Amino acid sequence: MAQQQATEVPQGSGKMPAVLTFLNRKVIPHTPPFAVWLAEWPVAALAHLQWGGSPTASAVLSLISGGLTWHTWYVGRDAKKQRQAQATVTVGAATGWFTAATIAGATDPTLVNAWLMGGPALALAWSIKMTMRTNPDRQQSGDETEKTLWSKIGLGRAKAKEIRAEPNKVVIPMQLDAGVQTQEDAAKAGSRLASAVGVRPNAVRWQPDPEDASQGTYTLVIDDMLKEPTPWPGPSCPGGSIADAPVPAGVYEDYGTADIWFPGDETDGRNAAHYQFMGMTGAGKSQGGRVILVDLMTRRDVCLWLFDPSKGAQTFGPILPGADWALLTMKECKAGIAVLPDVITARANELGKHGYDQWTPEAGEKLGMPYLVCWFEEVAKLFRDGVDLAPVAQEARSAGISLVFSLQRSSHTSMDTDVRGNITGAAVFGTNSSVDSGFALSDDTIDAGARPELWRNRKAGYCYIEGPGIDEQRYATPVRTYLLDKEVAAKAVAAYRNVRPADAGQVTAEAAGPAYAHRVRYAGAEDAAAAQSAAAGDDSDPDLDPEDDALWGDGEEAAVARRIDIDQELPPHTGRDWHFGEQQRDTKTREQALAALNEVLAEFAARGQMEFGPKEVTPELPRIGKTSSWVRRELPKLVAQGVLADTDEAGVYRIIKTLAGAGTGP
Repeated sequence: MAQQQATEVPQGSGKMPAVLTFLNRKVIPHTPPFAVWLAEWPVAALAHLQWGGSPTASAVLSLISGGLTWHTWYVGRDAKKQRQAQATVTVGAATGWFTAATIAGATDPTLVNAWLMGGPALALAWSIKMTMRTNPDRQQSGDETEKTLWSKIGLGRAKAKEIRAEPNKVVIPMQLDAGVQTQEDAAKAGSRLASAVGVRPNAVRWQPDPEDASQGTYTLVIDDMLKEPTPWPGPSCPGGSIADAPVPAGVYEDYGTADIWFPGDETDGRNAAHYQFMGMTGAGKSQGGRVILVDLMTRRDVCLWLFDPSKGAQTFGPILPGADWALLTMKECKAGIAVLPDVITARANELGKHGYDQWTPEAGEKLGMPYLVCWFEEVAKLFRDGVDLAPVAQEARSAGISLVFSLQRSSHTSMDTDVRGNITGAAVFGTNSSVDSGFALSDDTIDAGARPELWRNRKAGYCYIEGPGIDEQRYATPVRTYLLDKEVAAKAVAAYRNVRPADAGQVTAEAAGPAYAHRVRYAGAEDAAAAQSAAAGDDSDPDLDPEDDALWGDGEEAAVARRIDIDQELPPHTGRDWHFGEQQRDTKTREQALAALNEVLAEFAARGQMEFGPKEVTPELPRIGKTSSWVRRELPKLVAQGVLADTDEAGVYRIIKTLAGAGTGP
């Protein structure tokens, strides 16, 4: 029975909630203006009895009336103009009538008529405004919805200035709550804004105002306009200089052209740039790189050295005829890298001798020195094999050389961090994670909304591009590289074979020596594949060193070819990479050298020195009987065997196992 009674009570009073809901939603919200109107007459009558004959009271009430009216206008400055005006008129009329009724008497016929006609009109005006602002379901006005939106994404009290609807995007200039909210807060709120308005996660970008830390702009891109690839439009500056125009890589999502600059320009304050093309397998790096390379092959003063120790002719195949030097095996790549320091020195000396601080088209023409672009595909394989490109990256730009590194993930395990620190530009395609994205993109670009990890390899060709000469506001704008068919690329390269320089120029050629002089020029992918197949097995020697006599020959002629002055003092080097002092000639076989290296490491362990770096090994090179590069290649192999372990410091290893001859690891 108790349960039945408990359920019967609400059923018997079912109409009451409906009445209360009606009053609450439709009647009560409109009563305040009318209640104020009705209450004003009796209050004015009482005020007349108290102060009707007082001049002082009349003056004070007049001041109060004017002051309240001005205050209403002042505090309404941030509100909409219509609301400010209506509130100011209402307060002015109400306080003015009350002052007059207090002085002359509330029963004055003129004041009574004004109260009877003007009061209801003002109250009704506020009721109409309330009706227009909200519906029976108490939906919020656009202004209140906006405030709720900013509060929802963590930017309460922020205000949108003037929302602009442009083709396929909405631009929202923002005024943040000064002193409370920062541009970093707004950048982090971008993903929440995307969720709130229902667009793609990377469709919202935040661009800070460089002049005012309390302002910035949100850009919301409605549709993905890069779904369909844009065919390559052809050479951008055929027969022109690399410094005449940037190289177009593709199109931005608003159809602007995404450009890349390689050489510097003192007039514009732009520095020459190295780039990394980074992205996971299938993300479109090779296709995007081909677009850049083919355009460079149509310029009159650019020379291209193409390195690929992994895929051979596969990546560069259709455009190999446009390369001045194609190095398609590990052996060839090491030989090419070995000559780069001499090439840099020779070119820099020649430029400096003629008064040039950096390469210019004028210098290139006058000195017969084309701009040199060295493009490294699958560069991680070179780094894993101990190749040291840090000095080259540090010094190449001033000599009119740009390096481009293409790899899947430029972490410290795949790329020398010193090299990465000298790269000033990036084209980042789809990545596996946000951590990977951070290896190439700047923090500001990521904060502005760049999220290549959302693409992974599902949107080939999508990328973000940043670098010298590019508008920083574009860094976080998605790009899709042009679609360039291999056959079209091959035809373009062939069509401009007479435009490209015949070689790298006398200065560069002499510095590069026999390795460059004896290079192979490929007619195409099939030619390169046949040559690599014929040379199969040449790259199998694990003890190969680009400094070995096998590459250069023997005796005095080899010494001349190397151009190494053994008495020359090397420049000081800072940092803990594996650059040892003087060049150490090989004097032992690999087995003898390994045994000597094991003895050295065993002695380290015996005296309790479990971690070691370049400065500890340098004095032992004559004893080991091998070059520094040989030692640098062997240490990772000992890591793989479990004898050594990497440490957090690049180039420093820890001994973890007992070594032959002496010493005990922990």
